[in-house]
Amino acid sequence: MSQRPGKNPYRPGVGMKPAFLAGREASLRRFDAILRAAPDQPANMRVTGLRGVGKTVLLAEFGERARAAGWSVAAIELAPRHATERALADTLAAQVAETRAGLSRVARIKSALGHAGRAAARLGVTYNDVKVSLDALGPSTPSSDTARSLSANLYEALAAARKHEREGFLLLLDEAQGLRDERDRRGEHPLSLLISTVSALQRTEPPLSMGLVLCGLPTLIGNLLRARSYTERMFRGEEVGRLDATAARAAFVEPLRDTGVAADEKLVTAVVEEVEGYPYFVQLWGAELWDAAQAAETNRFDLRLLKVVRPEIHRRLDVDFYAPRIDTLTPAEQDVLLGTAGCSYPPLRAEDLKNHVTKTPGNVNVLLGRLVDAGVLFRIRKGEYDYTAPKFRDYLKRRNA
Repeated sequence: MSQRPGKNPYRPGVGMKPAFLAGREASLRRFDAILRAAPDQPANMRVTGLRGVGKTVLLAEFGERARAAGWSVAAIELAPRHATERALADTLAAQVAETRAGLSRVARIKSALGHAGRAAARLGVTYNDVKVSLDALGPSTPSSDTARSLSANLYEALAAARKHEREGFLLLLDEAQGLRDERDRRGEHPLSLLISTVSALQRTEPPLSMGLVLCGLPTLIGNLLRARSYTERMFRGEEVGRLDATAARAAFVEPLRDTGVAADEKLVTAVVEEVEGYPYFVQLWGAELWDAAQAAETNRFDLRLLKVVRPEIHRRLDVDFYAPRIDTLTPAEQDVLLGTAGCSYPPLRAEDLKNHVTKTPGNVNVLLGRLVDAGVLFRIRKGEYDYTAPKFRDYLKRRNA
């Protein structure tokens, strides 16, 4: 080869922005449109999709574009520990405080450099104008105090954004499928709390430029509808799917531009077919091919190289992408999940599982619900499910072998 490859241009990590973001132009246009329409129309979006389709990368891109459009932005990756009303409110309060402090730092820097802004503007709406509906929780529950605290913090975030000449305040929440309301009125209702508070801020007169983007697995859709019946009108739905063949090809080929490394056309065709349009797979296939080319001191990707690295690609997929989704489950949950590999597919039907696991139908239904809660499956309709990770069934078959 004329030169050894340099830094690997592929990034197969969680939420890592690829060197070339392909196939998301329409999603970005729709996001830009909701920012332009605010505050007359609420700047809310619901982003859903399987694992590995690039939701987190898209969410980060939303944040960058919102900042460029003059919005103040707060982004949080939710975790199971945030799934209570108090925990969610406390987390948002901490993030709001950090965002406000950041705005103040920027203002001090501008002032020190002689770039003073205009006189501070006010919202035109006082906090007393914000009326949060707690009809699902009951006005006498402890949740009412949490709601008042949350609404006060979000109002202060809006006030700070206005003071520092921002267009509005945008809240980006990733892994939002973990927010679920309990059926019991006395239980936890973090999702209702969040939606009610944001909706109240957006319904003021004049309306406030508060935006909310919730990003997560397909189960997020059902969680929202169960929390508040009006969420189908409150959020613009954005389903993030697989890349088409043209976009997948661009995502694989474009990072090689100006690197001195080329890919044979037959190799590109094979990779596009194997990755099935999943952005994470594009990055993983590319990263492994790059490292193998460097080891072999070649500046060409070809079918022989792919044949050599394919076992390592599958090993890495199993260890890094698939195994963590099953190894944390209970033995009973693992039994049911492994049993799905023998069922007719797609979709997975609860009725079919009775021939593949030694459990009662009632127990199977309970375990399937727990697998949905764990983010391994999602429910399509009553009695029918699918995996949240692409090509997960192939992994289960390898594990059962």
